[in-house]
Amino acid sequence: MLEDYANIFNKRKLFLRFNGLQKAFFEKLKNVKIEGKVAEKTRLFDHYFTEYKYHLYSAYYFLEQLEQLEIAIMKQYDELKPFIEFQNEIKIEYDSFIVQEDLLRIMPFLNTIFLLQDRLMIIISIFLDVNFKDPVQKSNELSKDYKDRIKKFRHKLQSFASYPTNYYGILKIFPDKVADHIVKYWEQNGQELRKYRNLEQHQFNILEEAYIIRKPSEQFILYLPDNPNEENFEKLTYNKKRIAFNYFISEIQIFHNFVETIMEILGIDPEMHEFGSKFSSKSNLISKYNQGDLLKIWVIKNEAILFSVGEKSLDGNTAKINIRKIENKMNILRWEIK
Repeated sequence: MLEDYANIFNKRKLFLRFNGLQKAFFEKLKNVKIEGKVAEKTRLFDHYFTEYKYHLYSAYYFLEQLEQLEIAIMKQYDELKPFIEFQNEIKIEYDSFIVQEDLLRIMPFLNTIFLLQDRLMIIISIFLDVNFKDPVQKSNELSKDYKDRIKKFRHKLQSFASYPTNYYGILKIFPDKVADHIVKYWEQNGQELRKYRNLEQHQFNILEEAYIIRKPSEQFILYLPDNPNEENFEKLTYNKKRIAFNYFISEIQIFHNFVETIMEILGIDPEMHEFGSKFSSKSNLISKYNQGDLLKIWVIKNEAILFSVGEKSLDGNTAKINIRKIENKMNILRWEIK
């Protein structure tokens, strides 16, 4: 479950420098009055940082599910083996409801990595207080065309791909070492990983090469195509025998190293991940609640934690938070489609 991942990340020493970015950001704001643009910048950083941590945990959660499902596939296959008469097969196409569950988690994983790439540049930009200037209007450019170009420019700032390709020179704003590292990651790994996501998302299902391999040892394997930039399904090749799960494990480790190196370049010290749950900054305004009102229910394994409004301040904008625990008996979800 996702609430376990703060502890898992600490044990595996994952994204500790990235986690230290929040502390470094607020240390930069010491003795700075939090109002106006500074307040807006603070809210944005907190929003994106919190969101980023959630997606980091999710990416590893999807990978763990893939691993467990592939173990379950082999257990299912082993149950069938005594009733199968084999010849000299090296590989056998394999499909089952467990295989389908496995395939269903690959696109969410790829989408999560895609999002982590994109959001990283937004967070770094806020931390470095980077100000992107809109392109200048051309002398012969119509106002409508210029507005469309500005809209496209601002949209492109949300995409990781715009930075290593130096769209409108935006990479030049960043420190040289950071820029060099972004380009290196993109050229060696990030671009290809993104192509697999785009191919599956926008073209066709690339997840069709699923087999039980019998030699040299029996295992379930899902192959990825060699050429994810190919838009013609019939021209996809699988000669490299790229195993999806192994590739994903390798790529997320490379991405981790990339992010942590960027943080090190920026002078960020590692910080341990904290276990917890946050309140919504928009909906849970204390002024809207009365003393005793329930703010949130947070269910964690065998218990649920209830947060309610305690004694309020004189102006009604702040309050103590009362916490109570109750038993939770539903901590496993099973479903069957009929």
